[in-house]
Amino acid sequence: MTKLSTVKLQDLVTLSFLQEFQDNFALSVGVASLIEDNLGQAITCPSCFSTFCREIVRTSDVGLKRCLGNDMRGAAKAMQTGKPAVYQCHAGLIDFAAPIILNGRVLGTIFGGQVLTARPSEEHCRKNAQELGVSTDKYLAAIKEIPIVSREKIQSAAKVLFLVANTLSKNAYQTLKLKENNREIILAYNRLENTFNTMSDGVLIIDDHGIIKQVNRITEELFDRPGSALLNKSVKELMGSQAPFIEKVYKEQTAYNDFEIFIDTKLGRLHCLSSGRPILDDEGMLSGGIIILRPIKRVHKLINRLSGAQATFRFDNIIGQSPAILTSIQLASRAAAGMSNVLIEGESGTGKEVFAQAIHNQSARCKGPFVAVNCGAIPRELIVSELFGYTEGAFTGAKRGGRPGKFEFAAGGTIFLDEIGDTPLELQVALLRVIQERKLTRMGDNKVIPVDVRIICATNKNLAQEVAKGNFRQDLYYRLHVISLKIPPLRERSEDIPLLFNYMLHTMGCEWGKPIKKVDPAVITLLQQYHWPGNVRELQNVVERVISVVNEDTVRVEHLPEAIIQPAALTIALPPARTNELLRSREMFRQNRSEQERQQIVELLRKSNGNISYTAKQLGIARSTLYRKMSQYNIPN
Repeated sequence: MTKLSTVKLQDLVTLSFLQEFQDNFALSVGVASLIEDNLGQAITCPSCFSTFCREIVRTSDVGLKRCLGNDMRGAAKAMQTGKPAVYQCHAGLIDFAAPIILNGRVLGTIFGGQVLTARPSEEHCRKNAQELGVSTDKYLAAIKEIPIVSREKIQSAAKVLFLVANTLSKNAYQTLKLKENNREIILAYNRLENTFNTMSDGVLIIDDHGIIKQVNRITEELFDRPGSALLNKSVKELMGSQAPFIEKVYKEQTAYNDFEIFIDTKLGRLHCLSSGRPILDDEGMLSGGIIILRPIKRVHKLINRLSGAQATFRFDNIIGQSPAILTSIQLASRAAAGMSNVLIEGESGTGKEVFAQAIHNQSARCKGPFVAVNCGAIPRELIVSELFGYTEGAFTGAKRGGRPGKFEFAAGGTIFLDEIGDTPLELQVALLRVIQERKLTRMGDNKVIPVDVRIICATNKNLAQEVAKGNFRQDLYYRLHVISLKIPPLRERSEDIPLLFNYMLHTMGCEWGKPIKKVDPAVITLLQQYHWPGNVRELQNVVERVISVVNEDTVRVEHLPEAIIQPAALTIALPPARTNELLRSREMFRQNRSEQERQQIVELLRKSNGNISYTAKQLGIARSTLYRKMSQYNIPN
């Protein structure tokens, strides 16, 4: 914004106009005239200056200094009072000044004068000539040419000059405000222009006849056409079957929000959310509208990011050195390079989703979403709508406006169908159609929506046997079974158990603030001997338990779950001496734990004077449990 403290008169009024005004004023009134800025510097050429002042008085250093001093005092008086000032110079001539003021700040002064009201005495003239160091004869001859006017005429000329100064002040103020307003308009335009061109949505500006007047860069990308090919065309031509709905914006002044539309373009069918608003002028009259096109892919991408539909695991995160797991990793890595469907088979807890995420992250679709669906966890009656979406009113309780399905959310990325073997037969038919045609239709709708997804499925069942039993469609099985990947159970790669256990122990220990430095070798022996029905997931649960119960920096046998350290397992895997040692260690651990619990109960009862309810509450157990423990530890009631 223009600062008032720095603006100058010549910034607001052209010098040619000031010069022309000054010349005409001087000629018409019969006085000399000059305009100076607020610093006392002349910004115009003198008008009608007398020979006496120009060639006699001001050619003298003393005379020039006195003239400038008089002018400064006259200007100061005019600025101080805000009115025209009439004053007499050192030579006896009458001058006047009028200030040019902008919002209380003086921008300059208009001077007029070099007239007399009476002829000065010859003695006074000779004295001045002598002080100025000029020829007395020339001084007397020149001063006789100065016109003599009445004081009334001088006052009248000063008032005219003041009115002109006020007019210049007003014009200067209007010019300043106009500059400020223009700057604000330009700034607002630049802001809107930058916003318009940096929006991630397509934007079309149309007039009141539906003719496109402006589009942004995203609109050009959506339609694969330059702006010049879109401008001055009817929105009907661009929107096709959706035009009647959009016409309401500029025909009925009706706004709409997030309306799902499909537009056929050179790049294929454009699926997007559209919003529209009418544009009114300053009198409330319709002047056009604005149409927003938000590609549904970007909407889904945002939803997936916020909902966590992203793959985080990579092949580097898969821990293991056994030949079985290395073979699986190698095959999965090859599968990631292609676009074929992948079927991952393995027992529960082997890490099937970890492999699926790693395949996605190493594929060309790594920047797209990764949407995981557990087909066995969705109720039978909801699985179709969950995968393929539905429209408003498709069934009782359907969400207003409908809802896209998981396949649409996965567009441009990967959909992971876990427990695919649990899908009902009626869904298998619809799933087969989507895989073959790469298109879907939402429940309760007839619009065909193209879907660009890669399908990775996982199951803990033998799908070939399920096909033989009639529980799984053979044609769907072959569609999914393009690349088959088997994940070995943990018991078949026991050499990886120490790596997994130590990795999880270190990672979770650091996260929980309980780092553990050592592991008793007997612990690893027991872990490798255990059959692990829950696979890696069960091992993770064991590590969590160990970190929770350990009170030192070493993991010992007694910290493991009972199922792992039971005697039956010990006697099979370990020598008798080592087995007896472990049993004694376990028994000692149990005794110590029981004694600690007994001491805690006794101490709480003592503090509460035998209050059973208080003691049970402090221990976090029921009264009946407390009574049972008191009987077990022979604690008197």
